[in-house]
Amino acid sequence: MSKILSIIIPTYNAEKFLNKGLSSFLVCRDTDAQTAQHNCKMATEGRFEEIDIDKAILDKLEVIVVNDGTPDKSVEVAQKFVDWYPDTFVIVNKTNGGHGSAINTGVEHVRGKYLKVVDADDWVDTLALKKLITTLQVLEAAQEKQDTRVMDAMLMSYTTYDLQKAAKGDIPYEEHLVVPGTKHDKSVDIQNLGGPYSSQVIAKHFDDVYWGLTFHGILYNTAFYRGLAHKLAEGIFYEDQEYAAVPMAYADTIYVYDEQLYQYRIGDVSQSISMESSLKRLSHYETVIRTLIAEGGNSEEFAPGGKQIWGIKTAKFIDDYYQLCLIKNPDKKMLRDRMEKFTSEIKSTDGYIYGLIEKNYKVFRMLNKLHMNEKVYQKVFIPMVHLIRK
Repeated sequence: MSKILSIIIPTYNAEKFLNKGLSSFLVCRDTDAQTAQHNCKMATEGRFEEIDIDKAILDKLEVIVVNDGTPDKSVEVAQKFVDWYPDTFVIVNKTNGGHGSAINTGVEHVRGKYLKVVDADDWVDTLALKKLITTLQVLEAAQEKQDTRVMDAMLMSYTTYDLQKAAKGDIPYEEHLVVPGTKHDKSVDIQNLGGPYSSQVIAKHFDDVYWGLTFHGILYNTAFYRGLAHKLAEGIFYEDQEYAAVPMAYADTIYVYDEQLYQYRIGDVSQSISMESSLKRLSHYETVIRTLIAEGGNSEEFAPGGKQIWGIKTAKFIDDYYQLCLIKNPDKKMLRDRMEKFTSEIKSTDGYIYGLIEKNYKVFRMLNKLHMNEKVYQKVFIPMVHLIRK
């Protein structure tokens, strides 16, 4: 059975989240927010026969649950979906190797013409998934007729769901939108879809598509991704930065789609992005930064606008590292020397990247010596900078 889209779900200790995530892939003939909630409830209770599946859509979808040696009952949760929908849901078992290792393994098993990664504690908007699969089918038909170029990547909007806001009774959802632009392939007329764009156009309009250039926004052509033969770092965190930056440096036929497929759960102190977790994994940041910088050695093979995309993405991640160590960290003196040495290493390794981060590093260092905290930085300093730039 020909699959148009494969979703890779790296899974480790996700038992309490996985049912919600997997049930969000159960596209029904009548799909809306209430249907998605109903599907989740029916799946939890094992009443799959009451879910009115859109078989034509599900036949084009593959969901690969990569069991990364999880010690909990995540596999038992996933197996229920495999039992009911064996042509759509698949479990791949492996020994524990971390998030990047699970993605690498998933890529080896993908059957779909396009692939996307969704973490096991997140989910998708089911209606957006239905629209995406239909859109990919239209694009594929146009490509087969040679009416349009084969797509390397698609950049999409996404939504965050903040657990802490939800606990307070505040609105937990926040949209992170891309701007599709006005270019539309004559053979493909789909609402909210722009393209195909070259990497140079994407680099020029980087701010308009910024959120689509993140782990949560990117979708890749499987043959394109595999052809790069790039293996993500294993056994560490933050390798999702590689996933979003390295292949994009080579992509040169790119579509922008303003549909909020990915629903990203944030606000959990146990997440790798929390300050407490991040400060324990400084070496992981540095390993990924070194990997990103090393990829610049292949810049002659990048797409025409790829070096700029790679540079901005790499510099942004380094800025995030500076912000963590010099602003978020309550101990203002603890990491000053480490940041100075690491910045000197970057300067001696790659002058291009150093040129992109030099000014920001000096600002972070100054704010650190002024003992600026994260709250003042976000609510006073950043808005002031944006106002000055206008």
